[in-house]
Amino acid sequence: MIFRELAEDYKERKLIPAKYHQNRKVAGLRSYRTALNFLGQLLTHFGTKRVKEITRADIEKYKQKRLDAPVKIARKNDKGEKEIVERPRAIASVNRELALLRTILNDAVENGWLNRSPFLNAKGLVSLADEVKRERILTFEEESRLLEACNEYITLNYERNGKKITAKAKSNREHLRPLIITALDTAMRCGELLTLVWRDVDLENREIKLPAFNTKTAKARTIGMTHRVYDELSRLWEMSPKSLDELVFGIKDTVKRSFASACRDAKIEGFHFHDCRHTAITRMVNAGLPPMEIMKISGHTQWTTFARYVNPNAQTVRKIADVLSDYHAKANFEEFNQDDKFVN
Repeated sequence: MIFRELAEDYKERKLIPAKYHQNRKVAGLRSYRTALNFLGQLLTHFGTKRVKEITRADIEKYKQKRLDAPVKIARKNDKGEKEIVERPRAIASVNRELALLRTILNDAVENGWLNRSPFLNAKGLVSLADEVKRERILTFEEESRLLEACNEYITLNYERNGKKITAKAKSNREHLRPLIITALDTAMRCGELLTLVWRDVDLENREIKLPAFNTKTAKARTIGMTHRVYDELSRLWEMSPKSLDELVFGIKDTVKRSFASACRDAKIEGFHFHDCRHTAITRMVNAGLPPMEIMKISGHTQWTTFARYVNPNAQTVRKIADVLSDYHAKANFEEFNQDDKFVN
């Protein structure tokens, strides 16, 4: 069997849209399109190779080849012209491709088509420790600028014939404002927000009830609304057709481009939409909420995963240093008064 044959079999059985039974996912993947993209890269490299002849050395060569291939991105420059820029490929991206390859080969072993996977006892091929974890959180000042860029009308400052001109222009990003506010105050994932329907919004009790089949962990959870989330959702409800099956935010496509454009106009760098979730959880921790309660709201099931989202900002760092300074001063004072050695 060559790898292409194995991959096609796995694709037909596993890389399909998610299927549900009694609100539980029983087959397929929610993000199967992403997996299909990874599979395309694997087929390019291993497609004609016999499955039993794939070695660790082959996988190491593939890993290095992918890491050496830069990512090409199309974007607009300051003059509004389209240009292609390159950036290094992330280790995390290559790890996801290797993880899929490992899963396919393990599936071949389970079906008796392969005696032993080359990933067996092969430490370091998929190294999560080498991945650069995102720790970007939004400051309140940046949040203010970002929401300003998502108003119905935005302020434009430019020069014409040597004169500075300020003008108001109609914005095409007003749909982002309630989405961003809800993300920052609930820690909901982008997919959970975009699939949220009015049936799951309880404005009377100010709660959002996420069904299991709409969450990443396939577990239902309930999230309370802050005052501003309630105000935004109430406004959207009054503007909606009043159908419980309608999408709350009315967005049926990705917001990646419009969000990136809003960040660019707000002069906010290195911030992705998923970082709203990082920001929300960090703010909950800084507000003094118990971590276990935050995990129930954010939908985390493992502490190690949750801990990745807790990122101290400048204020928190200074607070920790001040508390430690007070502790040192108190300890030295007690040692001096008691004329005894302080033992930690």
